Amino acid sequence: MKVIDWLLDGDIVIQYLTNKYLLDRFFDHGNQGYIARYLALFDPVKKEWGNSIYSGKWISSTYTLLELKYMEVYPDHPFYQDGTKKVLDGLWKNHGKISRTRYQDMCMSAMLLSLICYGKTQDIRIHEIVDYILAHQMSDGGWNCAWDSAHNRSVVSSVHTTISVLEALADYETNGYNYRLSELKQQATSGQTYLLNRSLFKSLRSGGIIHPDMIHFHYPCRWKYDCFRALEYFARVDHPFDAGMQAALDLAKDALKRGYISKGKTYSGKIHFPLEMGVKGRFNTFRGLFILKSYDRNAYQACLRTDFKSQATQIR
Repeated sequence: MKVIDWLLDGDIVIQYLTNKYLLDRFFDHGNQGYIARYLALFDPVKKEWGNSIYSGKWISSTYTLLELKYMEVYPDHPFYQDGTKKVLDGLWKNHGKISRTRYQDMCMSAMLLSLICYGKTQDIRIHEIVDYILAHQMSDGGWNCAWDSAHNRSVVSSVHTTISVLEALADYETNGYNYRLSELKQQATSGQTYLLNRSLFKSLRSGGIIHPDMIHFHYPCRWKYDCFRALEYFARVDHPFDAGMQAALDLAKDALKRGYISKGKTYSGKIHFPLEMGVKGRFNTFRGLFILKSYDRNAYQACLRTDFKSQATQIR
């Protein structure tokens, strides 16, 4: 079986992503498949999933909405709109100052911005979140949730926080928002450089891997970073190839030598339902192919020719 045939044999969401991003052709998922299953779990009275806005990982509204956004649910669906409004009301108050001594977590603020921008929300609080992000970029170019921690204040950035902010800024621009946009673009460039200088997964100090999890595919990513999430981000914003991507790109090519990528490690916590059974992972395979299509066309075409059984084609 060829990888494209296998992807097109999956859930309608996978069919949609494959057609749109790999085959460059129109396909309408109709809010069916996985999307419909998530929407069916929405509580229209409480206007939330999992009986919580954020803390019920991974069944809360925030993380369910992130999955729906990745699957490209129709952004005007009333459950998406109601759910994001409830999350906005719950997570962003008092210009982000959630207590006398603490501001809202930067990762949470960024994920919130992504969600409401995808839904094309019009709310003055979007400006407040933008102001907050702009005000707290670290001197090394990235961001860190611990910038104001009373017990563990950091002066260096976190890859986890930085990728969430960069994704949020991309969603902000893509969906037509323009408040302080030129400043955000400048900060996004610095944030990209922060990741690229580390080859997307290496420590500047030691040159070693920051953490083993950062060189493995994960879907859903949740709030956590891995180098493939970074590559996917760069591909989605049409960032030109950079030498800082090469080591992570080589890992992606290695992962696809079998013709597919495994569903990978999952982060512990409650889930609504398992997305995939068995070893093979359609989401991760789609993501790997999307990355190669953007940054190594020869490897991408070799993957498309690879047969699951013979595995005769080697990606170089």
